[in-house]
Amino acid sequence: MTAAERETGEAILRAASELFGERGYKATTTRAIAERAGVNEVTLFRRFGSKRGILAALGDSWAKRMAGLVVGAVPDPKDTRGTLEALARLEVEQAESSGGVAMRLAMDAASCEDVAEWMGQGLPANFAGLITYLTERQAAGDLRTDIDPRVMAEAFFALTSQVVMSRQVLGGVNDYELPMSVVSGQLFDVFMRGVGMREEI
Repeated sequence: MTAAERETGEAILRAASELFGERGYKATTTRAIAERAGVNEVTLFRRFGSKRGILAALGDSWAKRMAGLVVGAVPDPKDTRGTLEALARLEVEQAESSGGVAMRLAMDAASCEDVAEWMGQGLPANFAGLITYLTERQAAGDLRTDIDPRVMAEAFFALTSQVVMSRQVLGGVNDYELPMSVVSGQLFDVFMRGVGMREEI
């Protein structure tokens, strides 16, 4: 793939993300996406095949920053705190860049089969990947074993990506003059104090 083709693909995905967030999946046409991206529809279809193909490619781009899907690529998975901290940063970054459209698509899933199927593939896999890692770290003695790893995963996502998305929806209702980087760091510390066993955690 050439640099120009890559840039065109990125422009189409960016336009689709904006329009899905503004209008929802059903109300967004491929024509509108092409116009917003500054390309013709033929280019869009050649690159992605369909609107559903665009949705799948958008999910693939998000997957690169979803904790449970990238945990296997973390340099030192035995460093439990370091790994979870890196994953938390990724989740916050993903939510800051795509949280609004992700929430809109989550609402669309109730009435749109394409979106429901797409979400049914990515989100459970993200959750399952983190649960697997937390279970391994429990077995290694780094995390409390009296807390179900599924509950730990729920807490992790609630204190990372979900808090960012709730702020986006509430539009600053919870704005107490702390940057999100500080808030997410402190929430991560709350999470680790709740699930960790050892002093160093």
